[in-house]
Amino acid sequence: MSLVFAACSGDDGGTDASAGPTSGPGIGSIGPSAGTDSSTSGDDDDDDDDDATASTTNGNMGGTPCSSDDDCADAAEGPHCCTEDKAVACFMHGPGFCWTDPDICGEYDSQTPVLVPPNVMLVLDKSGSMFNPDNFWDHDLDDMDDDGFNDMDPMMMATEKQSRWKSLHGVVNQIVSTFNESMNLGAQLFPSKDGVAVLGPQACVVNDEPEAAVAPGNAMTILSVIPPPGDLSGAGGTPAEKGITSAVNHLNGLELVENQENYVILITDGAANCSVSAMDDAALLDYDENLVPTIAAAAAQPGQASIKTYVVGVDIKDEVDANNINPFQVLNDAAIAGGVPKEDPVEKFYNATNQIELQEALDGIIGDVLDCTIPIEGGVPPNTQPVLEIDNMTYEDPIDFADCDTMDGWAFTDDSMTEIELCGALCSSYQVLGQLEMTFKCAVQG
Repeated sequence: MSLVFAACSGDDGGTDASAGPTSGPGIGSIGPSAGTDSSTSGDDDDDDDDDATASTTNGNMGGTPCSSDDDCADAAEGPHCCTEDKAVACFMHGPGFCWTDPDICGEYDSQTPVLVPPNVMLVLDKSGSMFNPDNFWDHDLDDMDDDGFNDMDPMMMATEKQSRWKSLHGVVNQIVSTFNESMNLGAQLFPSKDGVAVLGPQACVVNDEPEAAVAPGNAMTILSVIPPPGDLSGAGGTPAEKGITSAVNHLNGLELVENQENYVILITDGAANCSVSAMDDAALLDYDENLVPTIAAAAAQPGQASIKTYVVGVDIKDEVDANNINPFQVLNDAAIAGGVPKEDPVEKFYNATNQIELQEALDGIIGDVLDCTIPIEGGVPPNTQPVLEIDNMTYEDPIDFADCDTMDGWAFTDDSMTEIELCGALCSSYQVLGQLEMTFKCAVQG
């Protein structure tokens, strides 16, 4: 932590404080009036007069005596010791007494708030339906009438529909690349790349260890171990519970630093199946009722750090499927069990019907995971206010906390001024870069 001198922008107006005025507003009211006979009548001893005046000026005002600023650290009058050259400005008690000097903020520690990187495991659906051409979708919403032409320009062909996996790959690419410095990321596939399109256990295989273990700067590793965007060979069932179990076991094995948290982001296009409780191959097609209890147990682990699970659905319909399961309802249940449901009276998971919504869902989740609330260690030093700098941008004056959702900058979260909230672009930059610089400037002008 480096020391910075908080320079003041105030101006003393050019007054020569060392000379001192013989009269002025407020000066005469402190002691005997200057130039009156009553102050010196019958007394030829100038030294005695000076002592009396000093006694009246200093002793009767109840000031805290001092010889240096160290003596004033806890003084009610202020943290600085008045000196002869400041006598006019600190006339209340005069030289040798504590006061608050508006032109001196002092020397304070700068603070470098660093975002504690959360551990985030991406649990990704690699089932056959994510690759099946029958499930290709209008990922960029340029052909909502499905006529093959661009809705905004009927003379142009619409972009080709693409697989759900290609869209998911694009969003994962963007997330891991953008937040590579501020999150420890990992990836778990369900089923694994060994999953095949058969009615049997081979469709439900999941690796005991994630394809990409959670680690800092992990973007390239994650992108190298998941299927490429144009792959159409993905196959298998939807063993989401096995994927969650592997991810949770991995996260539980990590050693956490102070204030570090663990998260799972489950992304799937249907209800879980491939239950470990299935009695035969046909039962592997049934909904896996173990998913919700497994997620709930991870969110409330006795004696271990909580692992909250965000649930993202890929084009989930609110209707009963061929297996008599409503995937919308069971994913709602999973989201509630995960401890971080979406704030919506009906839809508790994040349901995306195209790549744009899928990106928005992941962006919103990352915004929750990467906290933009910053404590100020020791509170704001006297006569100062924070100045925040990040990515060559400086943010000085605070905004109202009520405006934080719509403006860029920072705001105190309450009147104690011990915590600030980063807003808009400042918050986004902090989430990407993982740290910022905070120094202090004079808040009182001389």
